Amino acid sequence: MIEWLVLVVGCAGGAGVVRAVLVRRRRRTIPIMPDRLSPAQVGLDHFPPEGAFVQFSTPYSTSSRVSLNRLAAVSAHHAGRITVIEIGGGPPPYRPGMRATPMVLYVDAGGVVRRRWSAPPERSELAAVLAPPQEPVAAVSAAKSLA
Repeated sequence: MIEWLVLVVGCAGGAGVVRAVLVRRRRRTIPIMPDRLSPAQVGLDHFPPEGAFVQFSTPYSTSSRVSLNRLAAVSAHHAGRITVIEIGGGPPPYRPGMRATPMVLYVDAGGVVRRRWSAPPERSELAAVLAPPQEPVAAVSAAKSLA
């Protein structure tokens, strides 16, 4: 009886080691997402002045729908200065670095990827990304003068 136990445990352990080696090797071969996208890669001639949200989504995914609705709501207030691009079908094998949907990228007008989300972005995060840069505030001392 003990021989069967040793045989089963030995095979399971060997399979676990092989799996761990293959997963580790696969992780090393997957490059990181690019830091830049060209407009042609997403089907545009040029990016709008405030950039674009590019979402890779999966059909019938609730979180992809939620994310797309939030992106559309935020971009509606920017009247043509920003656009939303949805690329359906999930993370295809030729798009390295993407393992989950929705994957949302915020790309500025120059094509530089400024922000990434692997879940539906919160409304506050989207508002912060699109907020105009604030002027630096001059430091004012609140201490009273002793003179």
